[in-house]
Amino acid sequence: MKELLMIFDANHQKIGVKEREQVHLDGDWHETFHCWLWKEDLIYLQRRSMGKKDFPGKYDITAAGHLTAGETIVDGIREIEEELGLSLRFEQLTSLGVFEDVIELDGFVDREFAHTYSYVYQGEPIHFDDEEVMEIVSVNRNELLALTEGSLRTIEGRSLMTNHLVRIKQTDLAPHRLTYWQNVFESLTRMDASNR
Repeated sequence: MKELLMIFDANHQKIGVKEREQVHLDGDWHETFHCWLWKEDLIYLQRRSMGKKDFPGKYDITAAGHLTAGETIVDGIREIEEELGLSLRFEQLTSLGVFEDVIELDGFVDREFAHTYSYVYQGEPIHFDDEEVMEIVSVNRNELLALTEGSLRTIEGRSLMTNHLVRIKQTDLAPHRLTYWQNVFESLTRMDASNR
């Protein structure tokens, strides 16, 4: 069955519905749900399955997905359960904002209005879907920001599954623009400061 997405103009006004594959060919704006798990100075990265069509094996948002036509932002919470096996209520999440997330590659233009949320991870067991996710890794938030900005060449992360250390380079990350990463980190830093 074809996945239909609501498409928008650059001002986030609805303009129609289109098949997902065509949306990424045409570079239409559409909506997504992003959720970042974090705790204190750590943030958790999903390593995408090697079977994924887009960015296989890359480190990315803890849980994320498209909102299909007719879905609301609240429906996006299903991504957390589908990808991580965590049953959370929408009320447990904190909104970081709606960020523009643009990735432009040959034959693939992803223009998202990303409804971005966070959840303070309590150490609950994670059971990920192998077809979606290879691994969940915790990294230092400030080091990850430095990696995205290019001031660090590599950082270390720790696997939640095996407890082994992994080395992550900038090229190992999904190719979000620096402004997206900065928006996420600035929002988490503000939240962290208000919770102290």
